[in-house]
Amino acid sequence: MDSAFVGREIRLKEISRLYEETAGDWLLLEILETNATGTPIRLRVLAQSSDKDELHELMMEQDDWDWSKRYLIVYSDPSRPCEIG
Repeated sequence: MDSAFVGREIRLKEISRLYEETAGDWLLLEILETNATGTPIRLRVLAQSSDKDELHELMMEQDDWDWSKRYLIVYSDPSRPCEIG
């Protein structure tokens, strides 16, 4: 299941909206930029799925996957505080 966010770059201030629109799904995010404390402030949404294992499989099946980059798999739960970091 993909949302309008897949493939887009987002800023930290958009996380709440992302969680609202993708509630109940897992997200695979690429960290593009962090602030001085190491908190991600700019991310790219690579994939969305209701099954976390599907995102792990996606990562493992990619021949051109860049393991030098940083990735996150997070659960979209708008009922909890939006914290990444």
